[in-house]
Amino acid sequence: MTLESNGSVGSLNQLKWAAVFLFVFVATDLFFNFFCAQWPLLFYLVAGGLGAWKAEALHKRFSGTSFFSKLVKLCVAPIALSSVVGLVVLAATPVRWDTKCSFRYCGRAMGPGLLKSPFSVGTPTCRGWWVCANEYPYSASEYSKMLKRIEAQGCPMP
Repeated sequence: MTLESNGSVGSLNQLKWAAVFLFVFVATDLFFNFFCAQWPLLFYLVAGGLGAWKAEALHKRFSGTSFFSKLVKLCVAPIALSSVVGLVVLAATPVRWDTKCSFRYCGRAMGPGLLKSPFSVGTPTCRGWWVCANEYPYSASEYSKMLKRIEAQGCPMP
C-alpha cells in the first residue's frame, strides 16, 4: 500500500512523522521541567507541520529494503507513540503553584499564546497570583487583566 493509492495511509504517515518531529520537543520539555523551562507553542506547531510536510518524502526514502530503512521503520512507530504519551503527560500533569518554578507559569495563566507553552496551568491559587504579580514581567494591560482575575477569584490584592 502506498501513499498514492490510499489517502488514509498518507494521513496516517503524516501524523506519524509529525509526532516523530515533535519527539525532540516533548522529550526536552519533560527534561526541562527540572530547570523551570518549556518550549513555546510556536516550536511545536513548526515541528509538527514540518513532519507532516516531509512525510511523503520520508516515507518514500525509507520504504526500501536496506538495513537502514528497516531500522528507521522499526524505530518510527515507537518514537511517535512515546511522543504522544509524552504530550499526554505534559498536558495532564497538574501545575504546582508552590514551587520555585511558579513564576514560569504566569504567562500561561493569562491564556494561550504562540510564545507560551501549549500546556494548561489551570487556575492559579491566591499565592500563585501573588507570585505572578510580584515576579512576572506582565505588560500594563496584562497586569490589569491579572488584577481583575485576582479580584474575580476572591483573593486579596497583592
